[in-house]
Amino acid sequence: MILNFFKKYFYFLLVTYFYVISNAFSSDLDKLFLELKTAPNSINAKKIENKIWQKWLTIGNDEFSNLQMKRGVVFLENGELDKALDLFVNLTKKQPHWAEPINKIATIKFIMGDYASSVYYIKQTLLLEPRHFGAISGLTQINIALKKYDKALKNLDYVTSIHPFITIKKLRPLILNMLRRSFI
Repeated sequence: MILNFFKKYFYFLLVTYFYVISNAFSSDLDKLFLELKTAPNSINAKKIENKIWQKWLTIGNDEFSNLQMKRGVVFLENGELDKALDLFVNLTKKQPHWAEPINKIATIKFIMGDYASSVYYIKQTLLLEPRHFGAISGLTQINIALKKYDKALKNLDYVTSIHPFITIKKLRPLILNMLRRSFI
């Protein structure tokens, strides 16, 4: 009976701990996104963007998962796409509510030219983190590649409402030009 009480108490503490930690990360991210939206210039915005990326990359449930994420990013940066893909797929199985491994799968699929799969994983990422400017930027690039300029423009408008200084916004004149040409 006492052992049963301790098991329940331990479970309660564990659930409470993860709830508090996830809310702390969530409120930190909310604060960072507000700062990003109101950043006075691109230099400040880039610093905030980097902090957001750091949060996204390190909010796994445990240190091992965070280390696996780092390993996967190194594989990705070194062009070892199959190794990175395997690692990120395993991370998503272990932690299906962590958006960043899913986003990394979308990135790899994009690099491989598998736009349909990339779009699928981008949508999965956005279900978990609708403000994921990296995923939305990727969707913008895919829509440009697929000559879906109206969708690319909508993606661009959405991502700049989240991150007013995002680099991809420089493509707006190109998208508008391509959109005009597609109607001629």
